[in-house]
Amino acid sequence: MADILVVVGSTYGNASLLADDCTEQLNRLGHRAVLLNEPTYEQVTDHPDVILICTATIGQGDIPANLQPLYDQLRAHRPDFSAVRFGLIALGDSSYESFAEGGKQMNELMHDLGAKPVGQALFIDSCETPDADEAAAEWIDNWVEKL
Repeated sequence: MADILVVVGSTYGNASLLADDCTEQLNRLGHRAVLLNEPTYEQVTDHPDVILICTATIGQGDIPANLQPLYDQLRAHRPDFSAVRFGLIALGDSSYESFAEGGKQMNELMHDLGAKPVGQALFIDSCETPDADEAAAEWIDNWVEKL
């Protein structure tokens, strides 16, 4: 079973609640998942096996304030994540031109750092998905089979 860091980017709490549910589900499935609501560079670069990013998008396609410092430090220091596997759940609203842009930026950064994606990222559109928790739970069930 995998050690998984669940990294959260949330402003209004939706992504944080979703990440909490995902963390509980991962632990029930036998993994060791740790939730990071205020993720730091040191926590994320301390030899993680798997990182699951669960983030919203704010403003005009921005990364939430609690995740922005980590994003900036990762971009500045460019750690070697070639041994890291990752997954991404991004929340957004397709009525905005910058739909899930915060998640897309995190996804691109992880690729740039050499991290290996586990399956496809999940982009949850609040306009089309009435139950984000259900969509994420189903995705997690499929995602862990690929770990």
